[in-house]
Amino acid sequence: MNAEVWLDGSSLTLGGRDEIEHRALAEAIQTGRARSVYIPVIEAIDQRLMSRFLAKVALEVLTERVIRVEGWNEEIVDNAGVDQLRHFARIGDRPDKWPFSRRRIHGEEDVQLKDGAGYQVLHEFTILCEPLPEPGHLDLYAVVCIFGEEFAINMGEPEIAGYERWLKAHDGKSPLYTSDTLPAPPVFR
Repeated sequence: MNAEVWLDGSSLTLGGRDEIEHRALAEAIQTGRARSVYIPVIEAIDQRLMSRFLAKVALEVLTERVIRVEGWNEEIVDNAGVDQLRHFARIGDRPDKWPFSRRRIHGEEDVQLKDGAGYQVLHEFTILCEPLPEPGHLDLYAVVCIFGEEFAINMGEPEIAGYERWLKAHDGKSPLYTSDTLPAPPVFR
């Protein structure tokens, strides 16, 4: 029997892909029919290189969001709030590390159906703005999902605790979508 397994903060969660599979899995575990669990290990990645890659992607995501606003280029280039992230993406020497969140939110091979047609969500991204205790201050996170694996990086400082608090407050749902359905594929004209 297949099951979905994901790391939810520091907890390992296991369940079915839908309610029927979830009930069948729970019954198999409770009755003892399922006596062993095979959990594939997420491949190790170079944390420093990955955080530099995510810093670069975060700057691209921010640019994509504001590119249609007049004066966007000067705002991105001259904004001191992203200088530390920009330096880390380019050089990578300070800080020594820039933490990020990593978790699987859907299967790499999952196929979604819309109007009878199948499609895969290969990548998606968004920006999450979270207010800080100081008035007028925000934590800005780039959230990127590649082949079902979600990564989040704080664009203002090398910490990820605020994102983890956001996930906990929202029952682990990704800011990419807060329903149980993945986004429909884009329509190209």
